[in-house]
Amino acid sequence: MKINSYFETLRKTIYEKREIIKFTIVGIVCLSFNIVILWILTDKFKVEEIMATIIGFFFSNLLGFFLNKYFTFKITNTNIFKEIYKYYAVMTSSFIANLFLMFILVKIFHIWIVYASLMVAILFYIYNYFMHKNWSFK
Repeated sequence: MKINSYFETLRKTIYEKREIIKFTIVGIVCLSFNIVILWILTDKFKVEEIMATIIGFFFSNLLGFFLNKYFTFKITNTNIFKEIYKYYAVMTSSFIANLFLMFILVKIFHIWIVYASLMVAILFYIYNYFMHKNWSFK
């Protein structure tokens, strides 16, 4: 009897948290896509790292926009140009703040880059979710 209760609780929790779970899945897909783009551009086509990062940022966020719009938040019949502008505004602000915080954490506080990156990633995961939910797709 307890096992059925456990699975019912798990099912309800997943159902209630489905939007954040979908947002997380989209983030993992986009991160993976970005890494593949960076690898192909730098390793196979010998594109300079900064240019590859800019290209990867653009295309992985374009993928993220469409996945979040239709899969995560299920938004239809809206002004896509307004939404994409807002989406890129959030992601660009996140990217710039990420660079700034990484500089502070790594160069000033001497935190190992991997720890710093994890801390910043968690912070901007939360920021991006709430900004997209409450602004980009509103």
